[in-house]
Amino acid sequence: MRLYRGLTRVFRRSFSAKLMAVVFVGVHVPLLVLLLWMAVSGHDAHATLWPVVGVVLGATVVGTAMAMLALYRLMAPLRQAADALEAYYDEQRLPHLPDLGHDEIGRLLRSINRNLHGVDAGLRDLRRNVLLDPLTLAFNRRGCEQALADTARLAQSRRQPLTLFVVDLDNLKPINDAHGHLAGDQVLVRLVDSARAWLQPGEWIGRWGGDEFLLAVQGQHEAACGRLRQWLAGLAAEGAAMPLRASAGGAAYRPGEDLRELYRRADAAMYRAKCAGGARLLCEGD
Repeated sequence: MRLYRGLTRVFRRSFSAKLMAVVFVGVHVPLLVLLLWMAVSGHDAHATLWPVVGVVLGATVVGTAMAMLALYRLMAPLRQAADALEAYYDEQRLPHLPDLGHDEIGRLLRSINRNLHGVDAGLRDLRRNVLLDPLTLAFNRRGCEQALADTARLAQSRRQPLTLFVVDLDNLKPINDAHGHLAGDQVLVRLVDSARAWLQPGEWIGRWGGDEFLLAVQGQHEAACGRLRQWLAGLAAEGAAMPLRASAGGAAYRPGEDLRELYRRADAAMYRAKCAGGARLLCEGD
């Protein structure tokens, strides 16, 4: 990427100057050769030739300046394309390049635009595959780590309270044994869908591994614990055939603390809840 940015800078800063230098040399070298030939061969004695040469020279300079200005403007789409590519790689912001017709530059811009959209779609799919659990479409472990780091950073900068919950299903194995693993998979999907129904923007659920999930909930710690208790009670009441029982532990984020320590405190609270009989939430202080 560093090499790419360097090449685009060289293209933007040097290619225009080189092209204009070629135009200048190509136009003026014949005139300079003519003047040199006149000086060497003695044709400079004809005073009437010099006004003509002066007019030609002036017209050449003006014509060259106009040609260089026209070339600079004609190359504006190429500069725009280079800037758009740099912006995409620096900011991951998908540009939209103008459609300039069917000439060579227009075809180039359309090709760049089409390929950028293809690359962007591929990157979105890659991120989705890397960060999401394929079964539940919640964050996977790596996605949880990234989301927790982003959420904690935002909570600290905005001075907003944040609570991390660790939730572990108590009865997934009995469901698998009684109804099969497909039913167990459906239970995990149901749990995630149920959580998303009440989670607010900026809050999330992720599958940490197996039947263990992380939830990040904003707001005061007591209110967050109340919302999670209400959710757990709703899970147990859903469907007589496969009610869900889960143990959960919660820990309030302390600004600046190591996120591994935050997880350790929430996980320890979850194990206390499980040892107390399960199907409950224990938060720090309970």
